[in-house]
Amino acid sequence: MPQLIRLHGDTKAAREDFKVGLAICKALEAKEGTDKLPEQLGDIYLGLALFGKESTAKALATKIVSTARLEGATDDDIREWWNIPSLARRMLMWSELTFRFISFKSLQADGAMGADAAMARVRRMFPMYGDPSNDKDVQGDDCSLPHELRGRVDAHREQIGASAIMAIVETRYSTFNAYVRAMIREGKL
Repeated sequence: MPQLIRLHGDTKAAREDFKVGLAICKALEAKEGTDKLPEQLGDIYLGLALFGKESTAKALATKIVSTARLEGATDDDIREWWNIPSLARRMLMWSELTFRFISFKSLQADGAMGADAAMARVRRMFPMYGDPSNDKDVQGDDCSLPHELRGRVDAHREQIGASAIMAIVETRYSTFNAYVRAMIREGKL
């Protein structure tokens, strides 16, 4: 909610947006059936991937775990992300998407930036998460980061500082994601 309050400047409008987002996320949860997922899903996925008997569930868990690990996620990262309740994960993604969209629109507002330039700026300002294999517009280190890296990336941003990272990204990397991948390769994140 604090991000929304800062964007709106008042609590009432932020609460209304939060309620709308919550309703949307709950509806999607019900439609997709993710509202019925068990708690501590990260522990379950890791257990199934390592010790489960051959099954559809093991195959899914193995895919989730191995994909995250290929991108530099640790078992702790996987556990942390997937142990968050499903609705909370969805709300986190919704609020992040909202914040990035508002940032994109504000960069375009004064007419100084077109859509491509504004999107490039947003990609340098913020980590972008999703399924790296589904990216169509970006390649290589600029692709989406797996959600499992969020906690570690957030801790790194707090430790180094968003402004300091932005200055580094502006001079040495095409996107925030490229910076994150370089830091993982160098063992600094």
